[in-house]
Amino acid sequence: MQLNQIQGGASRGGAALMIGSSIVLLLLLLSMLWVDQLNVLHALAFVMAALGLFAGWAKLSEPAYFLQYDETGLQYFHRRGSWFLPWNSFLYSGVPQLEQKKLSYIAFKLTDYDSFLQSLPLRLAVRIMTEQRALYIGAIRQSCDSGQCASELMAEGENFNTAGQQYNGIKAAFAHRMQRLVNATGFDIFVPVELSEADALNLCKQINQARLQCIQNTAT
Repeated sequence: MQLNQIQGGASRGGAALMIGSSIVLLLLLLSMLWVDQLNVLHALAFVMAALGLFAGWAKLSEPAYFLQYDETGLQYFHRRGSWFLPWNSFLYSGVPQLEQKKLSYIAFKLTDYDSFLQSLPLRLAVRIMTEQRALYIGAIRQSCDSGQCASELMAEGENFNTAGQQYNGIKAAFAHRMQRLVNATGFDIFVPVELSEADALNLCKQINQARLQCIQNTAT
């Protein structure tokens, strides 16, 4: 299987935004030659141009591709690092939902926590937990609605044990979150996407087909 790369939407438009903001900022600086003092509109324009430069830089810092897969498995790229899933470490991917509403994610049902957690960078784990806090709270809220709510649901355990490994600290907290998310949604790992529902479903279909093909090729 050849390498397949899925372009992310977060990095698009970064160069154009930086160039446009730079031009506006340059024009504002030149206008200072004919203006004795700044007025409110000038000050606001300076702020907006500076914010545009920062937003453009932030977009350019995002990976050009957020997913790629080949015969070995699937890899997710984030500006804080990446994680990798061998094909035999998950059952399928899909578009998750909470309270019967589709979410702007594609997600994965794991079969092997160890193959994922052992290679998960700590700084990426912290970032994902921060960025996906609303998703996690939504999952907890759904558990509360079903009568399973308890104060300990919001607590993140200090230790997490699998059949072969013991985790503590950040990875333990991440693993406990995965368990609570899978109980609420049926999926352990979530990847945010800027895709229509149809495109997200099609991407999951491609990933599932690639997984089955690679597993069958390995078995023969």
